[in-house]
Amino acid sequence: MQETRRTKKLATLKKQLVDVALDHPRCGELMPTKFVPLELQLARKVEENKKILTMDELNDINKQNDKIALTSAQLKSFLKVNHALGKLIYFDEAGLRDNVIIDPVFLVDVLRSIVTDDQFWPEHLKEILKSLKESGKLLKRDLYEIWKQDCFREIWAHNDYIVDMLVHLDIMCRPKDDEDGSDFFLVPCMISNKREESQQIDHDRSIHLAYRFKEEVVPPAILYRFIATFISIWKLRVSAKSSRLMIFTDSADVRIDADHDMRFDIQGNRFIVSLIHKDNKNTIIPTIASTAQECLTHAITNISNFYFSVSGDSACNRDLPFTIQIGIPCGTDLCFFDHTLSSKEWICPEHKTKHKTNDVSKWFADKLHTKDDRCTEDCPGLDKVWLDRQPEDKHLGRLASKLTHEDTRKIYMRLQKIEPALQWDIINESSKRGGFETKINALYDWKNSSKYASFKQLQQSLKDEEIDIHKLCQISRAVQKEFDQPREKLKLRPSDSNIQKLPDHIGNKTFQLGIELGLSVVQMQQIESDHVTNLRSQTEEVLNKWRKLSDATYEVLEKALHRLQLSRVLSYLTYEERLEEQVEVGLDEEVEVELEEAAGVGLKEELAERIIQNIQISQILDYMMTHLVLSSDDRRSIEQYVRQDDQNKALLRDVIKRGEPTYTVFVDALRISGYTDLANELKFYSQGEGSSTALIQTENIENKGLSSWTVPMYKVRLQKNYSKIIDNIQHETIVDHLISRDVLTIAESQMINACPAQIQKNRKLMDILLHGSEHAFNEFLKALREDSVYAELADKIENTTVGSRDISTINGCFK
Repeated sequence: MQETRRTKKLATLKKQLVDVALDHPRCGELMPTKFVPLELQLARKVEENKKILTMDELNDINKQNDKIALTSAQLKSFLKVNHALGKLIYFDEAGLRDNVIIDPVFLVDVLRSIVTDDQFWPEHLKEILKSLKESGKLLKRDLYEIWKQDCFREIWAHNDYIVDMLVHLDIMCRPKDDEDGSDFFLVPCMISNKREESQQIDHDRSIHLAYRFKEEVVPPAILYRFIATFISIWKLRVSAKSSRLMIFTDSADVRIDADHDMRFDIQGNRFIVSLIHKDNKNTIIPTIASTAQECLTHAITNISNFYFSVSGDSACNRDLPFTIQIGIPCGTDLCFFDHTLSSKEWICPEHKTKHKTNDVSKWFADKLHTKDDRCTEDCPGLDKVWLDRQPEDKHLGRLASKLTHEDTRKIYMRLQKIEPALQWDIINESSKRGGFETKINALYDWKNSSKYASFKQLQQSLKDEEIDIHKLCQISRAVQKEFDQPREKLKLRPSDSNIQKLPDHIGNKTFQLGIELGLSVVQMQQIESDHVTNLRSQTEEVLNKWRKLSDATYEVLEKALHRLQLSRVLSYLTYEERLEEQVEVGLDEEVEVELEEAAGVGLKEELAERIIQNIQISQILDYMMTHLVLSSDDRRSIEQYVRQDDQNKALLRDVIKRGEPTYTVFVDALRISGYTDLANELKFYSQGEGSSTALIQTENIENKGLSSWTVPMYKVRLQKNYSKIIDNIQHETIVDHLISRDVLTIAESQMINACPAQIQKNRKLMDILLHGSEHAFNEFLKALREDSVYAELADKIENTTVGSRDISTINGCFK
């Protein structure tokens, strides 16, 4: 019975082996008959116990075949084909191409001379094994001592070649060192020591990148080759406590420079790389992060190609077996999202926590500048990581500045999938100043209409139109500029008085400057729409909006002006060192003052801080607008800030200033938005003795009645139905109707469509309507009635009653 079972298992194994062999891409190929004589000659050499031949010896053997001898090109092909089939081993690499291993079994002996179990090590060499297990260190003299054993004499006869081959295969690696001629190798696969649990990464000083393999089990060879590459590019760190090299069985630390270290860890099928600054992650230099990422991605791509390629003489033509992810500290560990995400915020789907992505974007910062901003002759274009990424608005702006109007039209016609000719004409007609704006609006329209817009698509469109693809390399590079000012001054936020000196000197490059400084295309379209005929006002608003961003510094401004060839404008800057004008500081101080004076509300500073740090306010603003305690202008003022906590501070400031009924509506908004505990605490505080002051203020406003009325009735009706409108309508047909009636412009339509979610599109539409005319209101009702689904909503809006309390409440927003 057991014999029968064993026979069945062997039959199954044979079948599986045959299936694998038949699946090989070279199976069934016809082999040149000219290869046969040389194959037979090499087989005889193996029988004579010959392991390695030099190329000179191989050529001599080949020449013995007279008329059927292989030419030089045919011999090269013979070696590559037979290497792919596993009949011999030949590496066409510098230092290796002069030798051929004609007996592949010999490679097993080479590997087992170092990578083998304890029981196979002779007693007198056990100290070498101990060192290998602890630190992976193998002294050259110890390696040669191993090969002097009788069983490895053949290796010793070719020791230089064998060393080079093992290094090429990353079995051993030469450590990166400041001095030439290091006297040892590192063998990562032999290390058995694990990193101590106490050696945790300080997340406040680090950013994280991961290569996640699609298969659950990663071949160990890939791991060890990656570690070997990692420690051969950068110098291994030495532990300050134990003086040992910081390399472990699945982890390693390297030193990049005096301020930056890098660490590699493996967790399951994820290779995690952490870049660590000695002080704070905010001071990590972006070009160091991006250069490290490019080196590592190139290395792991080559390693994957080596193991997953279909044959020895072809490049990998399969999808790479890994994806690139970004790691964000979430709770006590890291959570990961795809590197192609271009949003500045990410909500962890597991923990429902919102995270800023500003710091981790340093992994993909602009590339280092090259001489004359030109690519070298062998530059292949953007690497895989860049090709997979979605272009940021600033990249589209840079590309637009490097393309002619006609070139932009050509690539837009290839990129845009739906009615490209019509869409191009619409964009061309709606761009108020033409030139740069037409080009950037077209590129943005493609990006916005494509679910997976990428640099790869841009590159392909440039190739198809025979436009230089290295324009993409140029737009991905950092500005190379020697600064005249000290570093500490360049890191300051520009003062308001300095900013006011610039608008008269920017000329017609306002749109381009805004994009380069980090404003979005949608923001620039809005600014342009707000100041249609006043270019100077556009420039002022661009600079003021930019100055509120967290990364607004003199250095950023200098680089932007330099890229736009406006360096002459720098002469108007005085690089003032006053920091009291910084926007964020001013906002904090204002909130603190309001908190101190908030006796009428009874709000404690600790509770205010919890509100600022913890709430998401979009739904809260919807509720407060519907109840008329915030205007559309208030919402714009609050949402102008990029960071959520700054928006929360601005909202809290308005709530505290206005007292009742704003305070009560705010509490109710918190409750319906899920912040029940905060709402209950705020309700408790509102019962303090000072709350009557706020109520008296409200009564005084209400008593003035219609005499102080400033807000048109139709806007009140629209705002009282705010939540119903944004929660229920689909904007497309409504927007089309409003465009046809000249209520909306194409630019405003693009701003609406640029919003990622339906409710956000609806909010943008409502913002425009609440700042519009009564004609716009009436056309909106007509658009609703054209769809029977919304007819009832249109009637409800038109017939909404507006009482004196409504009037006094919304009028209070404008006091």
